[in-house]
Amino acid sequence: MKELSQVNTDLKNLIIGIITEGNECDDNKDFKAAINKYEEAYDILPEPKFEWKMLSTWLAGSYFNAYFSLGKFSEAKHWAGIELKYRSSNIDVGPFMDIGMASYELGELDEAYENFNAAYLYGKERPFKEYPKKYLKFYLEKKI
Repeated sequence: MKELSQVNTDLKNLIIGIITEGNECDDNKDFKAAINKYEEAYDILPEPKFEWKMLSTWLAGSYFNAYFSLGKFSEAKHWAGIELKYRSSNIDVGPFMDIGMASYELGELDEAYENFNAAYLYGKERPFKEYPKKYLKFYLEKKI
C-alpha cells in the first residue's frame, strides 16, 4: 500500500474532505447523496485506485454502508469484497462481517456463514456486537 500524502498531500486532503462529506450525508440517511460524494472521491483517486493506504478501504467501506442501507446488497457485497482484499490489518474482521451481512441478505447463506465464521474465529461474539442480533443468531444456529 502506498501513502498518497507522500505523492500529493493536497489531493489526499481533498479526497478526505469529499469522503467526509459523503459520510455526513450517510449519517443523515441521504444515501444517494453519499454515494455521489464517494463517486466524486473515487474519480479523483489516482490509479491504481485500491493501493492507497487508508483511503482505499475507507472509501470501499463507505460505499458498502450506503449501498447496504439502500438495500442494494449486491453492490454492498462488491465493495465489502474490496474492503477485505485491501484491508490494512489481518485483525480487521469488519470486512468479513460486511460480506457476511450482504450475503445473508442476498440469501447466500453458506457464504454468509463462512464470513461470519471468519469473524467469530478471531473475536468470538465481540465482532457481532455492533450489528443486528439476527446475524449472530443465524451464525450460532448454523454452527451447531
